[in-house]
Amino acid sequence: MEIIPEIIELSNEMIDTLDEAGFFESNPFIERLPLKRKFQYTMQRKWEEQNEIHLTEDECENVMKETLSDSVANTIEDLVVKGALNMSVGSDGEINYSANKNFNFDEL
Repeated sequence: MEIIPEIIELSNEMIDTLDEAGFFESNPFIERLPLKRKFQYTMQRKWEEQNEIHLTEDECENVMKETLSDSVANTIEDLVVKGALNMSVGSDGEINYSANKNFNFDEL
């Protein structure tokens, strides 16, 4: 999918505004680049479907929630793969995580 220049410019402005407002400091699991890319993708899709690039407040919130969810899931997965977290499945089918007490967290 090729992103139109207007969307690239608008997404840069959105990220700059969020940065100036301290959004990324108060939301450490949301990184600038993945959020900007998700904004761009969502705006491009909206442009192709509705001929409109501006997102509503709800659409912006959904993009942020999806980005946060992806980031947290990736962080947990990385910690499991590195052996920092143990993962198990309870009798009710619920996934449980616990810290690996033998893991040296200083190496992360």
